[in-house]
Amino acid sequence: MATELLLSIIAILLGTIGYFIKRILDKTDKISEDVGDIKPKVKILWEMQFASSKSPLVLNEKGTNILNNSGVKELVDSGLPQLIEEIREKNPQNAYEVQECARKVMLNIKNNTTLLPKLQNGAFNTGVDVDSVLFAGSLYLRDLALPKFNFKLEDIDNHKRAA
Repeated sequence: MATELLLSIIAILLGTIGYFIKRILDKTDKISEDVGDIKPKVKILWEMQFASSKSPLVLNEKGTNILNNSGVKELVDSGLPQLIEEIREKNPQNAYEVQECARKVMLNIKNNTTLLPKLQNGAFNTGVDVDSVLFAGSLYLRDLALPKFNFKLEDIDNHKRAA
């Protein structure tokens, strides 16, 4: 009799635990969807610290300061042929895609163990993080790359983004 009671209690507890786990997982899915909705908005707010809020993005005073004093401008200038080739490999079809490819190429520089300490030092010297330095550098790279793909800065707004 005691064994049956103990098994009944265990079954009830397992059912209760299962119920709460399901509720937690349902809430986690909802939170995941909400975070997915928030991410693009946070990205825009973050970018507005360093660039104009209008399109096409143009560095503001803080972004220009980062570009000129972090060393990223020199990094882009010295590696321009290779950076342009990395953009070309991504096969951008319009000016907006050139901009996004430039951003990806610059973010990939964080994986370069030789350049990362220079970027970290430049970030420290300008009072920002490495991603901010790379963002400023990506807009500079974009501006240099657009003519190489027969685009102008104004062309960024003249395209249809893929859904």
